[in-house]
Amino acid sequence: MPKEGKNIAENINTPPGTATHVGEKKIETVKLTYTKYNKENIERKNIENIDEFIHDKDPNKVKWLNITGLQDTELIENLCQTLNVHPLVVEDILNTGQAAKYEAFEHYLFLNAKSIIFNKKDELEAEQISFLLFKDRLISFQESESTIFDPLKKRLVGGTYIRKNNADDLLYGLLDNIVDHYFVVMEKIGDEIDKVEDELLSVPTKEVLHKIYALKRELIFIQNTLWPMRNVVNTLSRNETDLIDEKTTRYFQDVYDHVIQMIDLTETYRDISSGMLDTYLSSISNKTNDVMKVLTIYSTIFIPLSFLAGVYGMNFKYFPELNWKYSYPLFWLVSILITIIMIRFFKKKDWL
Repeated sequence: MPKEGKNIAENINTPPGTATHVGEKKIETVKLTYTKYNKENIERKNIENIDEFIHDKDPNKVKWLNITGLQDTELIENLCQTLNVHPLVVEDILNTGQAAKYEAFEHYLFLNAKSIIFNKKDELEAEQISFLLFKDRLISFQESESTIFDPLKKRLVGGTYIRKNNADDLLYGLLDNIVDHYFVVMEKIGDEIDKVEDELLSVPTKEVLHKIYALKRELIFIQNTLWPMRNVVNTLSRNETDLIDEKTTRYFQDVYDHVIQMIDLTETYRDISSGMLDTYLSSISNKTNDVMKVLTIYSTIFIPLSFLAGVYGMNFKYFPELNWKYSYPLFWLVSILITIIMIRFFKKKDWL
């Protein structure tokens, strides 16, 4: 799970719209990557400040500013104030604990999305990616540098269809990259489920139980991430704003279908993990029953032997058998015969 750099509780008493970064500081320096393109050419570069992006009025090119790192709240607040972005939107951008959400304003759209990745420690974590969509501009906000948008960047350089369209198509491409990465995560979880199932059937140890619980937590986390994403993409696919072209909504519908597919797959995996937990508990119960059965059989065998030993261990004065020289071997013979008879009886009943 992602860790918060600041506790959300610290910001409870701040006024609405306060630009405060809530989350982990994942990179040291904020990085501004400016890309502008049309169907003929594309230009990408790192810039030092936001003025070049703000004052670029070229109507024939789509302008995309990607901000990596959210700790520079002054920079983000100044950018949003210049573009007349509502202060509550700035607060949502900087609060990385937000669920995916969508808000439409008169001249721009705001939406939060969640990308899910496995970090270097092979732990599942989510990263918030926010977007501000204008008529010919798109601003994206990432918590840290990642390769999640690399496929789209390569397609842009290669002259893909997105270069021929407006900023709404770029937004589609970025969201599509985020959702497609869910498939990578779910494929890895599916492989882990298969591995745990094999271990469960062979040796159901406590380590396997811990893996099952870890899988259940991961799947709950993914499901809680996907449901808000479903609502966001569903709203985009209904085309309730002039900032999104009618033809682009069909592509958003495809992204929506992928999210639904991921939700269904997550629920399937949750059912499988719950079934594995039931299987583990049944296996442990069966093992316990087997142990108890063996102990019960041994106890049953020794009951008549204990009875004989108890009878001849009493302190009565007259025991006829005590003065007979074959009494001791006879006691062992009777004991062995009783044991053999009881073992054969248990085997005949398939109890052994």
